[in-house]
Amino acid sequence: MAMSKISVSLPSGIVDDLDYLASRLGVSRSALIGQLMSESVPEVRRLLELVPPNPTPAELLRMRGQSEDAIRQRLQSLKGMTDDLFSK
Repeated sequence: MAMSKISVSLPSGIVDDLDYLASRLGVSRSALIGQLMSESVPEVRRLLELVPPNPTPAELLRMRGQSEDAIRQRLQSLKGMTDDLFSK
């Protein structure tokens, strides 16, 4: 996969958290961000592609259920990640 470099400004608290996670996981900050983004960005894009550019109230209501399901699935996958990290 081709890689691109970008510059991102983040609040210092998030950078501190990223540094802590990267250190604990034994990976670089860049690798951690890349992994986290590669899992979440495509899901968000998929959801937004389903929403018309100027949705009607009825379309927004219909999409609410689909986005709730996607969020619930994502939270469950994150719980599984913590179980994997801290299981013996």
